[in-house]
Amino acid sequence: MTILVGYTASRESKAALDEAIRIARLTHEGLLVVNAGPGGAHQHDYMVTEEQQHQLQAVLDASGIAAEFRQYARGRSTLDELKDVADEVQPSVVVIGMKRRGTFGRFVMGSVSDGLLKELDQPVLCVKDNPAKPTGVIDEAPPEDLTAATEPAAISGPGAAVDTPPGAGPADRP
Repeated sequence: MTILVGYTASRESKAALDEAIRIARLTHEGLLVVNAGPGGAHQHDYMVTEEQQHQLQAVLDASGIAAEFRQYARGRSTLDELKDVADEVQPSVVVIGMKRRGTFGRFVMGSVSDGLLKELDQPVLCVKDNPAKPTGVIDEAPPEDLTAATEPAAISGPGAAVDTPPGAGPADRP
């Protein structure tokens, strides 16, 4: 399967790409990175420049996973383009960056991420930029085998749920 990544040159999109690469390594899936905007006279900051495309391609090449980059500037909205690509490739998950905006900011400015969350049939993972985390650092440690995990120990202490026969007092508890 494929992981679809909505991409701009923003910090949030770069964080989303890092997370998508991490997931792709764990699941052995390919990536489809899409940059879309109206184009033409309505050129927008969302559109990746040629230099940014080269930088992105270097990151994809260095990731060691199968990855493809597509850019659309056909006079359609970013939301419509990403919806159509998701319908075409049926990704296992769509990964997008999300800016930290309040309710009023989303209402006034609109949000591609909000539209994708509402309209896509596939799962959508929204990734926020974490300024405390260094960029470009991907943990290479193998994932922990959760199937070999031991059963959790019983919880003890005040308020812990314990199976006690009716009428038994505190001294009768296990």
